[in-house]
Amino acid sequence: MSFLKRYFVIFPILLMAQVNAGELLVSEAYIRGLPPGQTITAAFMTIRNGYNHDCRLLGADTPVADRAELHQHSHQGGVMSMRRVPGLSIPAGSQVNLKPGGYHLMLFGLKTPLVDGEAHPLSLLFETCPDVQLNVPVRDVLREGGGR
Repeated sequence: MSFLKRYFVIFPILLMAQVNAGELLVSEAYIRGLPPGQTITAAFMTIRNGYNHDCRLLGADTPVADRAELHQHSHQGGVMSMRRVPGLSIPAGSQVNLKPGGYHLMLFGLKTPLVDGEAHPLSLLFETCPDVQLNVPVRDVLREGGGR
């Protein structure tokens, strides 16, 4: 294989490795849109830790709510409950899913109606890694499972 061919095969692979190393990658983020008048909702996403050390998610902040907290759903003895958790570790090189029925962000005291398709700023707050600034779209609860 000529040098030029090797360069065009190997260089993109090296570039991808560098882009994904040393950062937190957030995908599939959305805020659950609910009917008007609701003052509480949730936000979901996948967070991938590209650092070589663990990152600890402590919570979030957004101008659309009075406060945002990290919560976890659990099922014990046939009873479903939800509780606030002080943090969530994301091991180096792995990912966590904030999803319905598991870990998620609760947004309390909504200050504005959430319109399907609009996006709002949300900051993920970390203890051991840089905070991440996002612009998160609203997804109507009726589309959440892939419907509509």
